Formats: sequence, structure tokens, C-alpha cells
Amino acid sequence: MKTSANVNTENESRKYYLSEFSYYDGEYEITFNILDISFVYETITVAITRAGRISQDTFPLLRDKDGKLYFEFGLFYENKIKLDDFVNIGEDDD
Repeated sequence: MKTSANVNTENESRKYYLSEFSYYDGEYEITFNILDISFVYETITVAITRAGRISQDTFPLLRDKDGKLYFEFGLFYENKIKLDDFVNIGEDDD
């Protein structure tokens, strides 16, 4: 039996599924696609395309001082990638 909290979490996860964000790291254009997001475990799994190679990684979800969700990426986790910056691949920019 699904509770309303479980349904809300599932709907929120679907909202982000396969959303995309591109980021330039100074050397390459990196594209992130959200594969899975768990608000219960506070993790995000993304496909990372960089220099023609695709990898997958799971990162902890963090919140900034304004309550916005993000994950840290980079050699020293110096880049904050915000979930609000992701766009649904099927949406038009009209």
C-alpha cells in the first residue's frame, strides 16, 4: 500500500527522470542525465558524458542555504551541480 508521502516522492522523482544539464569544465563539455534520484536515501545517479565517454555515478544530494538540491562534481568535488539547472529533454524552450 502506497502512502501519500511515497506517492509524492515517486512523482517528484519522475519529474527529474532523464533530465539533462550541460556543464563546461574548462576543457570539455560534460552532459549529465539523471537516471535515478532518491529523496529517501538522498542520492542521485547520473549518466556522465565527457569527451565521448559515458560513465555512471551516484552522488549524495545536498541542500544549499536556500534549500535547493545539488550534488558536487569534479576532481575535488568543487563544482555544485544544481537540480534546478536540469531541463527535461522533451520540453521545448518556447
